[in-house]
Amino acid sequence: MTPDELERRLGDPYDAASPHGFAAAVARDEQDAFPEELCAVLRETGFHLNHLPPEWGGRFTSFDETMLLVRTAARRDLNVMPATMFGITAATCLALHGSPEQQKYAAEILARGGAVGFALSESAHGSDLLANTARLEPAEYGWELTGEKWMVGLGRRCEAVYLVARTGGRGPGAFTAVLLDLTQGEGLTRSPAVPASGMRGIDFAHLRFDRFPVPADALVGQEGQALESVLKAQQVVRVMSMAGSLGIADTALRLTLDFAADRRVGRTTVLDSPYPRRELAIASAAALAADATALAASRGIHVAPETFSIWGCAAKHVVAESTEEVLRRCGAVLATRAVLRTEGPGGGLFQKLQRDAAIVRVVDTSTLANLRSFASQLPQIFRGVGHDIERLRRVGATSPHAPEAKERIRTLFDLREPLPPYDPRRLDLNARGQDPVTAALPHVAPEALARLTAQGDHPTAHLVTRLVATVAALPAQLTEADRNTGLIDLAETFTWLHAAASCLHLWWANEENPFFTVAWLQATLAHLLARADGTDPRREGPAQLPALDITTDLHHHDQLFSALPVHLA
Repeated sequence: MTPDELERRLGDPYDAASPHGFAAAVARDEQDAFPEELCAVLRETGFHLNHLPPEWGGRFTSFDETMLLVRTAARRDLNVMPATMFGITAATCLALHGSPEQQKYAAEILARGGAVGFALSESAHGSDLLANTARLEPAEYGWELTGEKWMVGLGRRCEAVYLVARTGGRGPGAFTAVLLDLTQGEGLTRSPAVPASGMRGIDFAHLRFDRFPVPADALVGQEGQALESVLKAQQVVRVMSMAGSLGIADTALRLTLDFAADRRVGRTTVLDSPYPRRELAIASAAALAADATALAASRGIHVAPETFSIWGCAAKHVVAESTEEVLRRCGAVLATRAVLRTEGPGGGLFQKLQRDAAIVRVVDTSTLANLRSFASQLPQIFRGVGHDIERLRRVGATSPHAPEAKERIRTLFDLREPLPPYDPRRLDLNARGQDPVTAALPHVAPEALARLTAQGDHPTAHLVTRLVATVAALPAQLTEADRNTGLIDLAETFTWLHAAASCLHLWWANEENPFFTVAWLQATLAHLLARADGTDPRREGPAQLPALDITTDLHHHDQLFSALPVHLA
């Protein structure tokens, strides 16, 4: 099923009587209700199969296609993601080191629309996984499990769970994974669903085990192997979680554009008033930049999955933070209507979007833990890119490696290029100094600058030059960084520059695509460079105004705010 077909199946989300619309989503949210009817329709279409590979009975072909489909559904209600696809973490772990029997067992549950939980976190330890205490002890029949796992998604209803527990003393090798059948056996207590501010109705629950019997064949992979597989799987989860953020941003901006176009202030509309117009331009630039960043990552995980210990984290940060920017700017335009639970655009929907976005930011890990997870790899990345840029400055815009680098970046970013099959076995815990996106800047930027200069667009050319110079300055900033917080701050700066480079590469590689105009490039680069500098994006306000023209045109033609066209119901 394509996103266009899904839209037609679900119908107009503005229809107050539709069980698949915005009003129904708000009503469920107020009642903490699970989206049963919406998910039933989605299962009928096979929506839940789009994150499962064909050998598991699924329909997955590529992440860019699946992400587009999921964000199309999530624009109606983010809860469709956890309700139908929370099994992706367990499924990825099992694809990496599960036995054929375990993979078949999980596939049967997920393919019929059931749930396989993922149990890693513990309340007392948060992201400090090495401090976890839930333990597997040897027993005559295999193992006994004792301990508590915190905030397990669909914890009240999952039939099975992929669980990580301690089997050793210290270090990453002290943890082992098991795949548990939760429909039988004594020693398990499921807590009531834990109320959360967002994703209301999704049952996050604690699982408490007291000498729970674990058969020997429940062991996944080898003893002590669990954390490596889990950390690789979370790279995939970060990519998919971006679909939820993009769905939220789309609906928030769409509601606000409707309000701003209809609401009059004096002799003009809110949309045409200078200050709200600038706010909506910044929101539009943030939404378009997030779309480009997610699109690049969803293609990149096929071409260069070994770099996703950095790439996936950077993209997740930019998309989540950009969604918050969209909500902040839209909230400023909506003013009082942004805080009403039953009135205003969407009848209280904007409040739900704000709450849901806050959950998506931390659903796989906290913002700090996400940045910290790759910060230690940046010195090697910075040195490599800085050296390449300086060398090209000395010898000119040619390099013996330029043709090879351009060919790889074209495969990554040219939307007409077919993607290689996704291979989770290529995921790695260390990118080994490689970030294909920033590494390609010295090879792509000279050609991009020549094209912009030939078109007479010197302001956008200046932004490209600024991007290259800012990336080249990263090694020097690294040496001057504060020992305690400096590397984390630089990690955040890097995420915005990585996203800006993604935008440049998309524009460069899709010259004939009418979506990727110079105006689009100017708006996204201006926004992302302001974020990289740590300055208020309003300082780049005029450069972002074209973004509002792009989103209003897409909205007028009932198109998703995306480079990949989707016609909305």
